[in-house]
Amino acid sequence: MAREILTPRWGNEQKTHIIAKFRYDDGRIVDASISVPEGGSNSDWDEIIETFGTEYLDEQTTTQLNRHIQRKAEAAEQRKLNIERSQKEILFNAKAEAFDMDIVKNSTNREIKNKIRRANSIMEVQVYTAMLHMIEDPIVNPTANT
Repeated sequence: MAREILTPRWGNEQKTHIIAKFRYDDGRIVDASISVPEGGSNSDWDEIIETFGTEYLDEQTTTQLNRHIQRKAEAAEQRKLNIERSQKEILFNAKAEAFDMDIVKNSTNREIKNKIRRANSIMEVQVYTAMLHMIEDPIVNPTANT
């Protein structure tokens, strides 16, 4: 069965190991790890060196390493964006939950309600909501206007 060698590159810094893909006539693509046993030979190794040359392997190794580094950086950036989005969503939900509370919903204290709306953290939402309770809840503050 004939095969085509795809994207060979060095598998280690010592250049004693080659990673390549073999595409066979039936469409299968197989990852291959190729090395030469001590004191022996390997026909795949010889074919790759003869067909592609060591300079090509050097170039492919650098290219694939740069792609790998780029993918890792993009994945890290995406994780960072997902975390930020998640934190904003959690903060939004905390504010919505605070405004669903009757004491906040019915409050006329616009200053504290604005502080809840503009809060930058869940802790701020909780602090201002608690302040509103302390000021307006007749159970907590018997002098509160109800």
